[in-house]
Amino acid sequence: MARFAADVVRDVRIVGVISFGHMLSHFYFLVLPPILPLLKSELDVGYVALGALMSGFALAAGIMQTPVGFLVDRYGGRLVVSVGLFLEGLCIACMGLADGFWALMGLYIAAGVANTVFHPADYAILAAAIPRQRLGRAFSAHLFSGNIGFALAPVVMAGLAVVWDWRAALMIMGAIGMAFAGVIWFQGALLDDDMRARTARLAERARRAASGAAPSHAEGARLLTSLPIVMCLLFFIMMTLGFSGIKGFYVATLGVLYDTPLATANAALTAFMLASALGVLAGGVLADRLGARVSTAVVTLVAAGATVLVIGSFPLGAIMLIAVTAASGFLQGLLMPTRDLLVREITPDGSMGKVMGFLSSGMMLASGLVPILYGWVLDYADGRWIFWLSAIFITGALLTFTTVRAAPDAGGEAAKAA
Repeated sequence: MARFAADVVRDVRIVGVISFGHMLSHFYFLVLPPILPLLKSELDVGYVALGALMSGFALAAGIMQTPVGFLVDRYGGRLVVSVGLFLEGLCIACMGLADGFWALMGLYIAAGVANTVFHPADYAILAAAIPRQRLGRAFSAHLFSGNIGFALAPVVMAGLAVVWDWRAALMIMGAIGMAFAGVIWFQGALLDDDMRARTARLAERARRAASGAAPSHAEGARLLTSLPIVMCLLFFIMMTLGFSGIKGFYVATLGVLYDTPLATANAALTAFMLASALGVLAGGVLADRLGARVSTAVVTLVAAGATVLVIGSFPLGAIMLIAVTAASGFLQGLLMPTRDLLVREITPDGSMGKVMGFLSSGMMLASGLVPILYGWVLDYADGRWIFWLSAIFITGALLTFTTVRAAPDAGGEAAKAA
């Protein structure tokens, strides 16, 4: 019993350290939106230019995820996430000293590149360090911390800007990231499982080199193009297309379709976000009890798709609208830990970094396409197609999930590819 309690405490410490860094990474995604009016005034630029700042960050983060994943598998997650968080915090802090728009742009793009370390490194560390029977809850806590980062960014940045100014706000938050990078780096004893996994990978590479086997990067490329990983990539893309459009255009679409009051639409969107965070926590327990089962995806995605269709097809009263939207968010969050557990099950040991980097690249790039697609629909087509398209993409996500599980010996094929 004492041994079990000590193991649980150790797992909580690992998840806590990794999740706090993940929270900061999501915070940095939204570090500029709360202060855009202040930037517009001081830098004398339009909102199109300011939007380009955030697009530059997102595109850099999406493009560089896969290469960083290979670095994680080669050098270990602790080193990569420590360096990445330090550099991102440094870039954010220096943005507070920027003397013009282009300096701000360059620094924020560099911050986007540094932000790429978190998903590949975090998942590699958690998969190596946390026992399988508690891995679902570890993934759910990690996901939940990202939601907390999104929720804190507007409040914290606006508050710091009021107390001091936007420059001080950026420097303070950047300094926090730099400091916490040091905390992660000095957790070598706590993250020893990750270090042991790295040692095993180095020994395997030495053995392959001595025997004249194929280079590791070629093996990694074959892994990423294997059927289970490609279907996981499509699953990530479909989920992003299905739910990101709802989050981005929900308020505007309800106004166009039903003249929904702004306060009501925003309340429903807030309910979606909060319920999604709660769903993530519940999903961790579910994933640990059931594993990555198709039944979990069927129940959650079919029900979530149905709620989206209801919202897009019928005008609802305020209370019903908030309730149905919250149910959709909860169902989406409930599936996320199972999604991550599925990825772990089909990924060979020592390859979690490159696989999560590859999948995150697809997710980030898809999130960059969503505003264009859904914006076009809202401008030139029937607004109900916002919800209908979301339901179609959610259905596609279900089909890709079941394809991964149906692939013969998915984990074995992936292991051979690695």
